Amino acid sequence: MTLTINTPEEKKHNRFLGLFTAHESSIHAYVRKLVYRREDASDVMQKTVIVLWKKFDQLQSDDDFRKWSFGVARYEVLSWRRDLARERERLVLSTDIIELMAEELEQQSEQLDLEKEAILQHCLGKLKKEQRLALQSMYENEENTPDLAKKFGKSVTGFYQWIYRIRQTLSECARKFADAT
Repeated sequence: MTLTINTPEEKKHNRFLGLFTAHESSIHAYVRKLVYRREDASDVMQKTVIVLWKKFDQLQSDDDFRKWSFGVARYEVLSWRRDLARERERLVLSTDIIELMAEELEQQSEQLDLEKEAILQHCLGKLKKEQRLALQSMYENEENTPDLAKKFGKSVTGFYQWIYRIRQTLSECARKFADAT
């Protein structure tokens, strides 16, 4: 048995990684919509991640991570545009237009997240109770896999395969539900 000691810095790092991973695709999509070229969007995204980590202690609540990260990303886009303007001596879009686009994209992104959540809840409702309990134990309660495998009467490998099939079922349900609406 291995004893792991989580230092406060490790806990902070793990908390940041969990939150960032959960929201990375929407942050990247947000930046990508504000920055035309993919390469430039990648540069802005890298700077955004660095700032998010440096200022992570300023985050008031984990529930606010998405909104907070969008705000950081917005400032990084504006900073990038300012630097670009210095290099090119003129902007194609003004800062005011970028601000308006950022606000609109943030609202659209929140709406998409609500729609995704509704689809997920619909599809979770179609699963068997035991399947929902397994997912909840694994993702919400963060129970360890060997204990979960034992709890559900499966080998560790069998448990992973079962979870994989449940996720496939959710994915197929979500695809069908999204196509139907």
